[in-house]
Amino acid sequence: MRIVSNQNGFTYILALTIVMVMGIMLGMVGQSWKSVKQRELEEEMIFRGDQVAELVYQKLLCKNAILTQNTVNQFLWTVNTPKGTILDDLVSGRDEACVNGVARKFRLRPSAAIDPLTNSQWQIVKPTGDTTRFAGVVSESSEEPFRKSFQSIYDSKMLDDKKQYSEWTFTWELKKPVP
Repeated sequence: MRIVSNQNGFTYILALTIVMVMGIMLGMVGQSWKSVKQRELEEEMIFRGDQVAELVYQKLLCKNAILTQNTVNQFLWTVNTPKGTILDDLVSGRDEACVNGVARKFRLRPSAAIDPLTNSQWQIVKPTGDTTRFAGVVSESSEEPFRKSFQSIYDSKMLDDKKQYSEWTFTWELKKPVP
C-alpha cells in the first residue's frame, strides 16, 4: 500500500505565493523608477529652460532695454531665421552689437535647445500681441509636475503651482530682478 503525500501541493502553493509577492514588489520598484526618472527629467528641464531664459535676458541687458513688456518686444530676436528658428540660430551662435559698441556672441548649447521631456525642440513663447518675436520656451508635455514651488530658484512666482509642464514658460521675465 502506498501513502500519497500532499507535500507537492504545498510546494506548488508556496511557489505561486512567492511569484505573486515578487510580481507586486517588482511593480512597486517600476513605479519608483518611473518617478525617479521623471524627477530627473524635470530638473534637466528647469536647467535647460533657465539657460534659454538667461540668454534672452542677457540680450536685453546688452541692448540696454527698459524691462517692461511694452518696450522690450523691439529688442527681442525674431522667431524665424534663415537657419529655421531662433533656437537653431542660437545653437550655431549669433553675434550682436551691444549698446556700448562691443560685439557679443550669444550661443546656446545644442542640448539646451531640446525639451528633455518630449525629446524634441522646445515650443517658442512669443510675447503678448507680437507673433514674430522670441521671448522664451515652453514644453509640450501635458504631464503633471512634481515640483510646485520655485522659491529656491527664482524670485518670480511665474512657475509656481502649475498643473502641467506645458504651463512652465521659461522667459526673460523669470530672470528679471523683482523691484
